[in-house]
Amino acid sequence: MKNFHKNIEILTVTYKSDHIINKCLNNINKKFKVTVVENSGRLKFKKEIEKRKNAKCILTGSNLGFGKAFNIGAKKIKRKFILHINPDAFINNDIIKKLYLIGSKIENLGILSPTETIKKTKIMKINNHKIIEVEQVKGFVMFINNYNCKSTKYFDENFFLYLEEIDLCRRLKNIGLKIYKLPNVYVKHLGGKSHLQMNNYKMEIQRNWHYLWSLFYFNKKYNGYLFAFLFTFRKFISSFIKLILFYFIDKKKHEVYKHRFLGLLKSYLCLKANFRA
Repeated sequence: MKNFHKNIEILTVTYKSDHIINKCLNNINKKFKVTVVENSGRLKFKKEIEKRKNAKCILTGSNLGFGKAFNIGAKKIKRKFILHINPDAFINNDIIKKLYLIGSKIENLGILSPTETIKKTKIMKINNHKIIEVEQVKGFVMFINNYNCKSTKYFDENFFLYLEEIDLCRRLKNIGLKIYKLPNVYVKHLGGKSHLQMNNYKMEIQRNWHYLWSLFYFNKKYNGYLFAFLFTFRKFISSFIKLILFYFIDKKKHEVYKHRFLGLLKSYLCLKANFRA
């Protein structure tokens, strides 16, 4: 366990997360190698990140979405384990050590994840080695066996945002790998705080567009076009009615429902998830 940090590389995907990324990385021992993939072409951000001797920053040039940016970083990682951390997740060295202690002993590991909380990052001392097998985990923190998972090429890059981690978990299980969760290991995750708060409305519009697009695409991928269409059609009609209604009483809500409607429409037409707020 003395040099376990040599078997792990930390990977985080950012999008103009200057306000929070340093707080995230400050909680992590400098012995860990860190790769930050920034969904922009901002050289100033790259220079600031790389002032840390253990960190490198890859600029994508534009906003490619989470999955594609993750894949860019993961392809360059040679170590056995990748620890993905969202910039707004408050992990610490004890949590990383616990993930490694348990995850490194699981031969057929795909992903091991702690439990998400809005309270305090902590390890419960009672039954703190307990793990449970699950169908899927949230992507805020993922301890990934890189050697086992590399053949999948990680995320389906058709997803820009939403459901990409559920898709990945399903594909990993299809090749015999296991997804586990630690019910007594908690990591505080703010959720939706990776971007500046001044951009909240723009991000809400983007999230609504992409959630509906991804919902149809995911169901089409696994159950066919007709199932996906029937599964989402009520949301399509509801969004259309609400975008008309709110046009007269609330312009901001009108924009949200308009983009929910347009996200589904694009997906119905089998067009790419190309919307950027």
